[in-house]
Amino acid sequence: MTSSEERIQPHQAKHSFFARLGRWIYRYRGFVILFWVALVGLSLMLTPQIDRALKGTGTVYEAGPANQAEQELKQALNVDSNALTAVFQEAENSTARETNANSTDALVKVMFAQIRALPSVDAAVSAIEQPAYRSDDGRTQYGIINLTVSGIDAFPVIDRIEQVLNQRTPGLKTYLTGKPVVDRNAQRLSKTDLGRAELVALPLTLITLLVVFGSLVAAGMPIAMGVVTVSVTLGLLYLVSLKLSVSVFALNITSMMGLGLGIDYSLLIVNRFREELVTGSVEQAVIRTVDTAGRAVFFSGLTVCIGLVCLLLFPILLLRSLGVAGSLVVLLSVVAALTLLPALLGFVGHRINLGRQLQLQASAFWTTIAQTVIRYSLIAVVVVLVLVTGLTSPFRAARFGLGDANVLPATDTAREGIDVLRQAFGPGEVAPILLAVSTQSAGDRILSAPHVATLYRLVADLTTDPRVAGVRSLVNLEPTLTLEAYQQLYRIPNQLPLPLGTAVKQLSNGSTTLVVVNSRTSSNDPASRALVKALRTRSLPGLRLQVAGQTANELDTIQVVYERLPLVLTAMMMVTFVVLCVLLHSVVLPLKAIVMNLLSIGASFGAVVFIFQEGHFQQWLNFTSVGYIDILLPVILFCVLFGLSMDYEVFLLTRIKEAYDRGSSNTASIIEGLERTGSIITSAATLMIIVTGAFALTSIIFVKAVGLGIAIAVFIDATLIRAILVPATMHLMGKWNWWSPRFLHLNQIHVKLD
Repeated sequence: MTSSEERIQPHQAKHSFFARLGRWIYRYRGFVILFWVALVGLSLMLTPQIDRALKGTGTVYEAGPANQAEQELKQALNVDSNALTAVFQEAENSTARETNANSTDALVKVMFAQIRALPSVDAAVSAIEQPAYRSDDGRTQYGIINLTVSGIDAFPVIDRIEQVLNQRTPGLKTYLTGKPVVDRNAQRLSKTDLGRAELVALPLTLITLLVVFGSLVAAGMPIAMGVVTVSVTLGLLYLVSLKLSVSVFALNITSMMGLGLGIDYSLLIVNRFREELVTGSVEQAVIRTVDTAGRAVFFSGLTVCIGLVCLLLFPILLLRSLGVAGSLVVLLSVVAALTLLPALLGFVGHRINLGRQLQLQASAFWTTIAQTVIRYSLIAVVVVLVLVTGLTSPFRAARFGLGDANVLPATDTAREGIDVLRQAFGPGEVAPILLAVSTQSAGDRILSAPHVATLYRLVADLTTDPRVAGVRSLVNLEPTLTLEAYQQLYRIPNQLPLPLGTAVKQLSNGSTTLVVVNSRTSSNDPASRALVKALRTRSLPGLRLQVAGQTANELDTIQVVYERLPLVLTAMMMVTFVVLCVLLHSVVLPLKAIVMNLLSIGASFGAVVFIFQEGHFQQWLNFTSVGYIDILLPVILFCVLFGLSMDYEVFLLTRIKEAYDRGSSNTASIIEGLERTGSIITSAATLMIIVTGAFALTSIIFVKAVGLGIAIAVFIDATLIRAILVPATMHLMGKWNWWSPRFLHLNQIHVKLD
């Protein structure tokens, strides 16, 4: 047990690294500001080019067996999972069915001729060439368009194809969809949403800061830091994207985290500077602020970075991108708070209070809260745990899937095209299961009689499976033909009649053939997943069977997340535990801090399931529930929230430790810590809720869920957890809060707050 005599007394500010940094920043404040001005200027020159460097949504595990099978199908049969789909739907009130059908086919034929003539279009097959692309009622048909370009280079081609499809066609609706279109629309919506979120967040943030500080100068500082942090991060992110693939969603997370943390950290620095300015000169106030609040910001940023860096352990582009972008923005938030902001404060000095009219005095309120919580500690703990458990309970019913076109708003044409296909052809047509069947030895023909017999039995089994709506393969092109007839026909493939010969060329080459399976249920449905799992375990004599398609990709992605998650959580918690042990000189408080974080994160997960999976409040939030949660969403929320929640924990515990190191009792330290930080934590949390909550107004459901999930977690964390549960449990634990094994010698590590 660390006794009061063993407590480390405050060291002199002039001997600490942070104090020396503060003195250096004040002395060379002009050069520091000029450096940041130049950095922002360079970043603003680079940022407009970032759109061309982003690489789609990146939600799929690209090294998984499903993606590898898709690559083999692309090489062998030119089956492109990234192909575009042009959808044509006749109006419901159409009469003269036959005449109308002929008119539609004529229009489609003209449009596809124009599309084939466009640069970068490799091939385009319509329902005229492929009857399977026409619905049973004849009102809906689609065509497949393959491009020779991908990524950002495909966007201009998509625009030109849309111009062709959007020609005036009375009685005919046209849609263009497919992964490249979804990626393009997601990127454009992300950019638009970003501007909308900032337009909402910044004015509300400024008003809140005016209430907190009562001074326009003081209120403007955090806003400026948030804008500077985001601007520089986007410039650096462009440079990173030249070497590494970066998801389009990195922009939203960068702005969300950059504005939130930049404002949060600046709020803490400015608040402490004004406190220190009362009893010292401007230089002393800057030094003391960097040495205390700056140290808290450093360790807070370190804990946030830990969670975000752990995202790099997942082999998925979206998670890696958010790990890189998030770590960059946190690092720059900390660096700006420790250098640029003190330099500006050194110039502003006492003018930080210029125009001061109003400031909320809440210390007495928080003293009352602390005393009440301590008086009823046991009751407070029980009540909060019951509430948090109730909020977490919906998460037990969570269903996980992988976002596709459903991430877009329901009014987006790419998503509307998917919905039209689903209604006309069934859910299996939208996301078919692709079977790549290939020979195992060189020179072996896929169309040999034994292999045709094996394929025939496979297709016959699939056709009778109640989970299967339809199968398209080489051995059921003509339902009237027997196995022997197919074996006879395929002995000499070059002499096949024209329709059959064309189909054989589309579905096979010498060693590989494609079997397309349409499930009766959507790709995220348990029945579709069970079907894919069953197919993956099936063996074919003399042949190799690989399963591709959206459902298979979802299973691969979910599996790799499940496999890596224990490693990520263990690494995150262990590193955080060590950092907090060094900071707090205790092993009990870090363990308790981790548990507190898990409670607020669990409550946020429950709220996300309640809203986005079960569909509550979807009219207010302007989205349509898809009945599941994107598997990547809880991973991102956990890694982000673990650091953010620890952020406020560090603010509170370091102030409590300051009082404890001065010789105050455990109870008195808790009261003083909550009194000194309650208002600032609440203000910081309010600002974070405003910034992240503004992203709940965006169009893309995934970004909407991330923003709202963070806002909910921060609200719960700042109210139930930090204001009630933390002080209540610390009071109940008494002197055990500060316990650490003597052999660790934590009290000899001089990395602490004064």
